[in-house]
Amino acid sequence: MGMKKYRHLSKETQHELLGGFCDALCSIKTTDEAVKFLTDLLTSAEAVMLAKRIRIAQLLIEGKNYNAIEETISVSQGTIAKVAAWLAEAGEGFRLIAERAKPKQQKTGSQIESERHWLTIKRRYPMMFWPQLLVEEIVQTANRKQKDKIQNAIKKLDHKSRVYKDIVQKLKGKNFTAM
Repeated sequence: MGMKKYRHLSKETQHELLGGFCDALCSIKTTDEAVKFLTDLLTSAEAVMLAKRIRIAQLLIEGKNYNAIEETISVSQGTIAKVAAWLAEAGEGFRLIAERAKPKQQKTGSQIESERHWLTIKRRYPMMFWPQLLVEEIVQTANRKQKDKIQNAIKKLDHKSRVYKDIVQKLKGKNFTAM
């Protein structure tokens, strides 16, 4: 019996399948869920290939040249050129994901030590930091609507103060900086 490797799908069926796939992607809420879904969906080689494409797009957007990208993530210049062509043609999706999935900056040893030092002081002398500790607790327990209200109220504060910057970072889901 001869089996076809694939069947031609109507545009409508293709659209329906891609819509379902996009809905599945949008339903992912955490990194852990994404890992579980992608490891079930892709081989490790496919996952690495997709991750490399995203990283290539990030590096191209940052203005890196082909040689630097080739050395950084071990890809051919042909692969880099393909991603560059996608970026040149439209690339809205790549730009969106490249911006949102920026690699986290590695902290230096002195930055980590400084943060530990401040955390020790904050634990030892909580009364000195009670406004910040109170805000941290409120933000951590707030739902999205409450966080939006807090953010609107904070827009009225002095935008140059460290406390203002820390609160804004916390509302965006980032860690507080050392004071």
